[in-house]
Amino acid sequence: MRFYYGNFSGDTGYFSEKDLVKAIYTAWNIDAELYLLNDGVKKIDFNKSFFDQVKLIFAPCEGNELNTEILEEYGYKMEDREPYREIIDIKTNEIVKYDWSEVKQLI
Repeated sequence: MRFYYGNFSGDTGYFSEKDLVKAIYTAWNIDAELYLLNDGVKKIDFNKSFFDQVKLIFAPCEGNELNTEILEEYGYKMEDREPYREIIDIKTNEIVKYDWSEVKQLI
C-alpha cells in the first residue's frame, strides 16, 4: 500500500507499508493525517481533486468516532483506554500495537 501523510507543521510525504496499522502508527508519531493513495495514483496531482486521488485512513486530531468509522472496513476501531487512545482489532477486541522502533521515522 502507498500512503500520503500531512501534518499542521507542513510536513508531507509518501511512504509504502504493507501493514495498515503500522502505517497509522507511523503517521500518528508525527500527528499527521494519513491517506491511502487510490489505485493507479503514484503521486498526488494538486491540479486535480485531492479526494478523488486518496482515501482518508487516519485523522489524529479527530475523535474516536470518525476514526472508527474510517477503520471499520479494515477490521479496526479506536477507543480511549488507559492511559492512551488505542487501535483495537474488532474481532478479538485486543489492542494492536507496534514497538516504536519498528515504526518508520518520517521526519
